[in-house]
Amino acid sequence: MSTTTINPTSNTTPDAGQGGLAVTGNINTGHGSTLTTAATGTVTKSCIWTTFPAFTTPIASMALKFDWTEDGTVVVGTGSASNSFRVQYSINGGGAWNDVFTHSNVTSPGNGSSSVALTLPQDTTQVQVRDRMQATATADLSDSASITTTISNIRLEVTTTDAALLAMM
Repeated sequence: MSTTTINPTSNTTPDAGQGGLAVTGNINTGHGSTLTTAATGTVTKSCIWTTFPAFTTPIASMALKFDWTEDGTVVVGTGSASNSFRVQYSINGGGAWNDVFTHSNVTSPGNGSSSVALTLPQDTTQVQVRDRMQATATADLSDSASITTTISNIRLEVTTTDAALLAMM
């Protein structure tokens, strides 16, 4: 068995399905440090990654993986404020979305590597990934929120079966 890494070949910001503003430094495998801040109302930023290449070799397992960072502030005076960072994936070309995570009211630095095992058979061209950052604050001048995020190294790790071993079985 061997493992092959494939990356999305396209990205769009903002993601039309989530709206908002563009992220910072978007590339086909993630985006750079993106600040989303609000002193009044809600501010949203989003991005979507699509077009993973087709993979036709017999697949033993497949996982969607990516790395992320986050940091934020939530200041509540007499009203309300919040922030959130959400990452989702689709296995049917964006027809339905599954949460990898939603982090709310982020007030300290965090980072991680996420991995989601995908059920086989899976058409790699149908896999999509998207993220959304939101900051919300009421009109009260004492309320504010911000969140700064990155996402990087978006990839599918595909473990293939050994064709010679399959022929012997």
